[in-house]
Amino acid sequence: MKPSLLELLRCPDCYGSLALRTRERVDAEVISGTIHCSGCGARFPVVNGVPRFVSGDAYTEAFSLEWNLHRTTQLDRVTGQSDSEDRLRRTLAVPLEELKGKLVLDVGCGTGRFADVVLRHGGRVFGVDLSFAVEAAQANLGWHPDMHVVQADIFRLPLRTDEFDLVYSLGVLHHTPDCRRAFAELPKHVKPGGRVVITVYAASNKVYIASTTFWRRFTTRIPKRMLYRLMHVAVPLYYVYRMPGLYHLGMAVFPINMDRRWRWRVLDTFDCYAPTYQSYHTYPEVFRWFEEEGLTDIRVNEPAVTVSGRK
Repeated sequence: MKPSLLELLRCPDCYGSLALRTRERVDAEVISGTIHCSGCGARFPVVNGVPRFVSGDAYTEAFSLEWNLHRTTQLDRVTGQSDSEDRLRRTLAVPLEELKGKLVLDVGCGTGRFADVVLRHGGRVFGVDLSFAVEAAQANLGWHPDMHVVQADIFRLPLRTDEFDLVYSLGVLHHTPDCRRAFAELPKHVKPGGRVVITVYAASNKVYIASTTFWRRFTTRIPKRMLYRLMHVAVPLYYVYRMPGLYHLGMAVFPINMDRRWRWRVLDTFDCYAPTYQSYHTYPEVFRWFEEEGLTDIRVNEPAVTVSGRK
């Protein structure tokens, strides 16, 4: 944790200002300590360089596991590829060079795959996640002077309001208990004139949804580490599904991720069958959310379902 982070933080309980007591520091980074609220007296620990505004990872155990096992699988600076940058460019639908000097809130930052892209284009990033993926994000990017990582609940964000130039949450909100209510938390933290961008699962593929919903009745009850091992079945199934006439049948019976890279394949298949919550949405539905929150200049971006709006 960098002490400058305190400028952005507020108590999630009373919105009071916060003060830091440092226990261990390495150069400019606070490794351990305690954050105190001057208003209500609440205390929040700093552990392994990350402020913790929650006592655990609640319903996100699957993400705590997968993102620490796959800490660099989707990180462009490690893979030497541009998957994350290409995805973010399509999602924001603006030149990434415009991020230079912007203050960006990454809600559900995971390992920091998109935060990494923003940093490389000169932005300053505040990454928040409920899961212990914050450990991976801190290990990947915590060294960067413009990266801040916090473990917190989207329904109790410890942040100043009207502060960020850009707030995005990509592939995250549909894994919360209430996707609509989670979205409503985002516009509070963007400054007037700033933009909010979200991506949620599309409700268009009815066969896929029916099949995965059926299997998730069982897979969500399996211990996560055991399920992760079981999801390696996606490695050989990829070759079976590529056989003539078997793709559509296989994907209807037991959908898997079909990325050619086996680590991505296992990761994204686990990501489908492991989370506690998973919801699907339409463009008109999400478009209406933006209108109800008073956002304007609402745009439909890629991939489905991605929508952006201006405060």
